[in-house]
Amino acid sequence: MVDENRRNTLKIFLGTTAALGAGMLATPLVASVIGSKAGYIKPEPSGAIPVEICKDVDSCPKDYGVSLDELRNGPVFKLLKVNTMAIPAVFGIVRAKDGKEYPVAYVAICTHFGCPVNVSGGKYLIGFNCPCHGSIFAICNDPNGCPDYNAAFLEMYVSGGPAPRSLRAIKVAVKDGVVYPLVAYI
Repeated sequence: MVDENRRNTLKIFLGTTAALGAGMLATPLVASVIGSKAGYIKPEPSGAIPVEICKDVDSCPKDYGVSLDELRNGPVFKLLKVNTMAIPAVFGIVRAKDGKEYPVAYVAICTHFGCPVNVSGGKYLIGFNCPCHGSIFAICNDPNGCPDYNAAFLEMYVSGGPAPRSLRAIKVAVKDGVVYPLVAYI
């Protein structure tokens, strides 16, 4: 005699497995139909897709901006909404080796497995850590670039862990002491 709970558990497991399998088989077909209807956005050479958040600082929602005074106290998290997409962003100030301060923003999602990343640093943004698999991202704060890591100035490069590429940047502009996001590269 088979235990009824065991039988029900087995049915649920097999049903779930079948549903997931069918979903995996249908995904390429659905994606090709949706892609042809929705249009295709060509990725940048880095593989990133640019998503326009604001055409310019004047058209940007005020709540997307972060004042430089606020950033001088440390990084600030914002959830930026573009149509049906939500982009988690961290704004901060990077102090470069030349002593100048640069406002920056990055998409706060690990490039390895899509986990949200944690900010590292205090007053100045110096990097991110991924709590899921241990990837570490560091900022290239040398205006001449960081050739040891093949990183450009202000690039949030991988300094450890399994992440395959740098964190995606968000292009920002400053007006009247407020930093606004213009384009996110996802």
